Amino acid sequence: MLKLIRYFIFKLLYGKIEKIIKPQSNNKISLKKAHLSKFNVYKVYRISKGRVYSDTVNNTAYILDNSLIKDASYQYKLKKNLQIVNGNIIDNFVIKNGTPKFLKKINGTVFSMLSGGAAKNNYWHWIFDVLPKIEILQKINYKNKPDYYLLPSLKKNYQIETLLSLKIPKKKLLDGEKFKHIKCDNLLTVDHPYVFNNNPSKSIINIPIWIIKWLKKKYEKNKSSKSNHLKKIYIDREGDSILENRRIINNNEVKNLLKHNGFRIVSLSNHSFKEQVKMFNNAKLIVGLHGAGFANLVFSNPHTKVIELSSKYSGNIFHYLAKRCQLDYHKIIDMRSQPFKHQDNPIMVDLEKLKKLIISFK
Repeated sequence: MLKLIRYFIFKLLYGKIEKIIKPQSNNKISLKKAHLSKFNVYKVYRISKGRVYSDTVNNTAYILDNSLIKDASYQYKLKKNLQIVNGNIIDNFVIKNGTPKFLKKINGTVFSMLSGGAAKNNYWHWIFDVLPKIEILQKINYKNKPDYYLLPSLKKNYQIETLLSLKIPKKKLLDGEKFKHIKCDNLLTVDHPYVFNNNPSKSIINIPIWIIKWLKKKYEKNKSSKSNHLKKIYIDREGDSILENRRIINNNEVKNLLKHNGFRIVSLSNHSFKEQVKMFNNAKLIVGLHGAGFANLVFSNPHTKVIELSSKYSGNIFHYLAKRCQLDYHKIIDMRSQPFKHQDNPIMVDLEKLKKLIISFK
């Protein structure tokens, strides 16, 4: 009841969202196309006196004169098969509930890099969903740099570090978890970097090549030319993951086996983003449990050997990323009966298989 009263009060403050409009139908919305490759063309939206409301996860609404802008807005939902899809715009939160957060007015131009899904707290989605939007905007040679950048979150060190590396000053960053409802002179946003069919769960295996090249170009400049870096690394997630079920039951045995074969045990949470880039760029053989840290494979050199340890429900995200990066990818799957039909299962690693695979690389 209190929630309904709150929604009612905010509708009185800011009005109902009365209709849905196409961006092409309003002269206050400028549309340009950014050509990142022959096959990847993106829309760049500039909304004069526009506002954006977002929960930074499921719903983001781009609004002009109390009309919801189609294509730019999104409304993610989880289907029964655990796939995330971008639903019909009529299902956007604001259609029924309005914009129940106090509006913050910002002078100047704001580039909204909100992305939804897990982008606010997941390393993979930050790297591939959020950062490439900067290149999409730059591709149209927008005459003025944004005064501010609206991000899904700024709580993680890597979020700040990756942006500072791109020469974006900290004072220009807006945390989407604090700025959930804003209005500005010019509001910019762009299409999602790799979701072209309203199905993020399926699109995630088809990261465009231009994104991989751009990430390498922008961040591998930080790599070291020294040759004494770790060549064989095991990415140990023990104690790192907020997902308690996604763990290796016989992790101590796995670590002992790998140590005996010259591996260094590494916890990515103990390393800065720059250090992680160097680590993956210098490694010749990488072993690890299925997880977002494998996004760093994008910084590995061609023919680097990779062994992913996974549940049988983990999917093939890293297989396809490795293929695009020309890596020598292998996977050891725990085929036992597992409690959950998704990736967050505790797994048992077949030590004999792992040993044979490592020895075969020598």
